[in-house]
Amino acid sequence: MENQSPPFTFRAAQTFVAAVEAQSVTKAAHRLGISPSSVSQQLAALEAALEAALEAALGSKLIERSARQFRLTRAGALFLDPAKQLLDNVSAAKARLMTADQMPPMSVRIASIEELDATVIAPWLLKLTGKFPNIAFALSSGASHENHEALSTRSVDLMLAVDTVAQADWVEQHPVLRDPFILVTAPQMGDAPNLERLKTRPFVRYATDLQIGRQIEAQLRRSGLQPARGVEFSTNQALFAMTAELGGWAITTALAYFGTPRAGDLVVAHPLPVAAFSRRLALHARRGALGDLPRQMAEDIRICLEGRILQTAAARLPFLRDGFQILH
Repeated sequence: MENQSPPFTFRAAQTFVAAVEAQSVTKAAHRLGISPSSVSQQLAALEAALEAALEAALGSKLIERSARQFRLTRAGALFLDPAKQLLDNVSAAKARLMTADQMPPMSVRIASIEELDATVIAPWLLKLTGKFPNIAFALSSGASHENHEALSTRSVDLMLAVDTVAQADWVEQHPVLRDPFILVTAPQMGDAPNLERLKTRPFVRYATDLQIGRQIEAQLRRSGLQPARGVEFSTNQALFAMTAELGGWAITTALAYFGTPRAGDLVVAHPLPVAAFSRRLALHARRGALGDLPRQMAEDIRICLEGRILQTAAARLPFLRDGFQILH
């Protein structure tokens, strides 16, 4: 009986891409929800299948792995881009079937930002699960730069994040919100504190490794206002709490203010003491990998943002006017 070549499987290609991007069998196993030994077995099976198909023309190894080294071989480098394309093509095919009411089971991993956790995420996911009952949605929260990294390494399928760089050719982008920056102060500072009053009070910063922190610092420099260095925070809740405790001030965004529980009890919102500026929030996905699903999901989160945040914002902070708006 003729010998059969080892099978080439989608799962093996998925494991190979995960291992390359994680640069670790253990990390790839964690991402895929399998054991490290299963990752090694899948890689070995893939190498055997390719060796048989190519008659070992490129050599049998795709990855050189040792305690100190993890690198692609020549064969691995040649196989990586087609393997990534295969994963995207399968995801796109499943998404097209799903949006055509054929409903294959699939999972979609989303990375979001802290500002949406308490206000928009729950109604948005309820809306999505009602519309797409065969999709298992999994959500994590992180800073925008962390979410960009998660999307680029395929740890997630979509991300809600602030634009930080020019759009890459492998990313499709669906703008959802213009988020203006605002001034927040401790209640004891009174209404509409001027610049001279602000200069006498402590300034509370976002951490400088956050994109929001860098954007604020750049605008302060352009405006000639450079408060002394002090405490820095990575979360909105901590920033607002410390601003209240110190009797100081901070610059944040309208979305951070309305998206943080009890923010209105801790600090008072005012127009900026410097020239107006804003950031843009968008839903990002790998281009073409999920068919029409990202566009539909972006439409739904716009509806949730309008109903849960923007209508309240217009009544509570009229100075925002058209600066805080849904983008299409």
